[in-house]
Amino acid sequence: MMLRAPWKKRALPADELANHVFSTYTSIRYGIAAIAVAFPLWLFLGGYLQGMDLQPSMSAYYWATVGTEYPMRIWFVGILFVVAAFLYLYKGFTPFENYALNVAGVCAFGVAVVPMCQNQCPTFTTHGTLAILLFLCIAYVSVARATDTLVLVADETLQARYRRTYRILGGVMVASPLTAFVTTTVLTGSTTRYVFFIETAGIYAFAAYWGLKSRELKRTNAELHAVRGTLHVTDRGLRLAGSANATAGPGPSSGRPGRPSGTTRA
Repeated sequence: MMLRAPWKKRALPADELANHVFSTYTSIRYGIAAIAVAFPLWLFLGGYLQGMDLQPSMSAYYWATVGTEYPMRIWFVGILFVVAAFLYLYKGFTPFENYALNVAGVCAFGVAVVPMCQNQCPTFTTHGTLAILLFLCIAYVSVARATDTLVLVADETLQARYRRTYRILGGVMVASPLTAFVTTTVLTGSTTRYVFFIETAGIYAFAAYWGLKSRELKRTNAELHAVRGTLHVTDRGLRLAGSANATAGPGPSSGRPGRPSGTTRA
């Protein structure tokens, strides 16, 4: 048996090419989940390696110093820039999902460029408000829009499991910033050190959502259905052409049918 060199040209069937191209979306979603998981870990470990103690919150690493340097500031801002770019550029299946992701991306950018207040802070700050809005937007996507594509999951038990998990993750993403807000404004003393872990719970729920959504879409080939024109967005929700069980419940209308996931534009 002769081995063919990897750089040699070979025929690529249409289905294989489509799978290869649309694996980009899966890779991006898994990538953002991995970045979210690494975010709080790297802030802690990177700070620890620089001689820092655990900071009261993730945002506090912006101001954390070693001598006259702010070694973790560039990481805090840089990672948020990556997350913001992903959320804004990623296009969902429906306009409402896309709008929410766009707002979340703008909020993530704002959290990066508008640092937390240091001394004598008011109850409500721009930084804190943007952080809460960021989580609320993603929670909305997880609870209200993530289920749009579940029409493609034939197993009703699995469909219900996905729906339940999305709601739990959305709940955690709502509870995390609100709990952090209450902890920093109402409670004082040593309890404020728990804010870092409360924020981490919200970040990990964010990561889990993107990981689970990637798994669901890969299982159902939703993006391939969309690009082949067999998946449409109607005024009643997503519809799979030729399927008797065709709708995913009420949902917003979209643009042209046949666009792949990630291409509905705001």
